[in-house]
Amino acid sequence: MKINQLGLRHAISQATALNAPGGTIVLYITSIAALMTFTFSSYPDGSFAIPLILVLSLAIYALMSFSMYEFSKEISSSGGYYSFVSRGLGPSAGYVTALSYVSYQFLSFTGFGILGFIGFVYGVFPQLGINLPYQQFLWIPITVVFVALISVLIYSGIKPSLKFVSFTIVIELSFFLITSVFLLLKFHNSLTIAPFTPSPVGNNPIILSTMMIYSIGTFVGIGGSIPIAEETKNPKRNVPLAIISTIIILGVVIVISSYAQVIAWGFSNMSTFGNSANPYPVLSIYHTNFGVLSTGIYAILIILVINSYFTATVSLGTNATRVLFSLAREKVINERISKTHPKHGSPTFATLLVAVISTGVVIATGVAFELANPGDPVQALIYSSLFLLILESPISYLVHILTNSSLYIYLKKEGKKISLLKHVIIPTISSITLIFAIFIAIDLDLSAPYVYAIYGSIAWIGAIILATVIMKAKFKQKLDLIGDFSL
Repeated sequence: MKINQLGLRHAISQATALNAPGGTIVLYITSIAALMTFTFSSYPDGSFAIPLILVLSLAIYALMSFSMYEFSKEISSSGGYYSFVSRGLGPSAGYVTALSYVSYQFLSFTGFGILGFIGFVYGVFPQLGINLPYQQFLWIPITVVFVALISVLIYSGIKPSLKFVSFTIVIELSFFLITSVFLLLKFHNSLTIAPFTPSPVGNNPIILSTMMIYSIGTFVGIGGSIPIAEETKNPKRNVPLAIISTIIILGVVIVISSYAQVIAWGFSNMSTFGNSANPYPVLSIYHTNFGVLSTGIYAILIILVINSYFTATVSLGTNATRVLFSLAREKVINERISKTHPKHGSPTFATLLVAVISTGVVIATGVAFELANPGDPVQALIYSSLFLLILESPISYLVHILTNSSLYIYLKKEGKKISLLKHVIIPTISSITLIFAIFIAIDLDLSAPYVYAIYGSIAWIGAIILATVIMKAKFKQKLDLIGDFSL
């Protein structure tokens, strides 16, 4: 891969685009509302508290991000999190982190990027008067074409793709910020601080904390600049700056947008926010509330959201290929996966591997949910997307817990100056919160099939630990190489 080809704006764009602000505003906020209404039906208007839930989730993710911020000032490697953990807790923990990170990148790539895109297309086309033929099957060739386009862009090299991403992400963020402010001004008589209080959920701390835990994934892209550190100029400065900038940018845009949505929808109507009759309420909001500009605004929204899914999937795929490349370069997995294109510098075999596995996961999950929801392909695709995102959550929490646990040990090994607050207290609070999140996920009485995602995630983590034990027993020399490389 080519070093020093990316600047700070590219690093920020990579992380921000990985989070897909447009897709998050349309899909993730709706998914939170749907899960909330589905799970806590005694509070049909509870979704009015989504802005508060997102603020709390952002605060938690900011704490989670602190360790990676501190690490990124010390280590610059495509291995990202697993390189951090290997230097702190050792190669076995680093291997667990590597497998966990690759797993949750695949699940985000498929659940959010691909299925989110297809679900949105299926949801929006009928509103445009376009009836898709063979809906139960059409999404499969769409998946293949979408993944192929993503793979070609990743294969063509990171700089051309990030030039496109850094241009479109500014337009996307500006659009949602400006239109959200407009909606708040239009509905100024309905403005209230209630969405930033627990009152819509009856001041119930269990509901609030549970939904906060599930909403952490809203900001999962904040560390997206870490795996491209080797390709970034002055990475020990620019990657930490990208992390801070991404927290601020995503926090402002997503929270304000969520507030505008619930205000425009209205407290008395929240029971219908994100239900089967309104799978994408933001579309209805944007279609009717901008006067003579509504049609144009609506069209821009659709284009930007489709592009948001596209750029997010490119960013997720890019990160997954970089980590696979790094593992292969260190001879932990098959070395052929580290082969790069002589001109573009992109990991060729890693890109192909991501494409093939992701296509298989999407088709298998989508077909399973179509069989469970016959005659309703839109809901089946939305449910399959949410299933994979729930499956991902505990795995991603494990990555951050291990990163938090590694920071103090790494700094002590290296003889670095240690701050009790920054390097012990904050990481510990973050880890305790995430452990609580995993217990909440297990204990929460979710209905099928979402409860199976939680059980599946725990089983997945068990399989990762078992694979690590086998690796240590049979291939210890390879395992000891993990996390060796850093600029």
